[in-house]
Amino acid sequence: MNPNLFLLCFYIGLVCYIASLIFSLMEKEGVGKLFFVFGFISHTISLTARAWLIGIFTPNVMFNEVFFLPWCLAFLGVVLRVSEDKFVYVLTSVLFFYILAIFFPKGIIPPLPKQNTILSPLFFLFEVLAHACFTLGAWFALCYLRVKTFYKEFDTLIVFGFVFYTIAQVVGAYWCYLGWATPFHWGDRHLQSASLWCYYAAYLHLKFLPYGNIKNRAIFALLGLGLVFLFSYGGQLKETHLLRLGV
Repeated sequence: MNPNLFLLCFYIGLVCYIASLIFSLMEKEGVGKLFFVFGFISHTISLTARAWLIGIFTPNVMFNEVFFLPWCLAFLGVVLRVSEDKFVYVLTSVLFFYILAIFFPKGIIPPLPKQNTILSPLFFLFEVLAHACFTLGAWFALCYLRVKTFYKEFDTLIVFGFVFYTIAQVVGAYWCYLGWATPFHWGDRHLQSASLWCYYAAYLHLKFLPYGNIKNRAIFALLGLGLVFLFSYGGQLKETHLLRLGV
């Protein structure tokens, strides 16, 4: 597939999301949401086109965190059917991570034989979706700490994020066993995944502790974003020097 389609749709999506935020801030809700829909469609097409960059469909490429995380954040905004005031917060988070993607290499790392299984894209799908829940949950937690709203939203997002992340760990362990004959490696990637799972498992247990009030849970959720960002984008930065194909 022509790489120009991927890049064209990628930047059209960016422009539409920016326009959506501008019109939403101007309280023109209908126009803002229309641009959001156009941006989401363009974003989806760009992810699909990227999966075809080397001439064969490689689903792992669609779920690369740098490009897929902002899509997941936008998807959560659609699924949650957020009101206009919350819609602006969703758009802000989408744009932040979308703009970060501009500075990362657009080509794809050649696929490895161990990725030739449905478990590989499933793992990345659920992992990034979980990261999106943790990220938007942290953003809503910050809003709660500032204006005492969004409690229900941030707590629900963290719970769903933990469920998705647990599924990712189970799928990842099975995939790891098929590829390396063991469900776990004592490497950076696996230890980071385990520590993040334990962190949010601790969050779920806060409500049973004397100091687990809403404010402390919001702080805990907000601090978790630092771990998510460090582990996910830290790993992406380590791969920027690798050979890439397509763009």
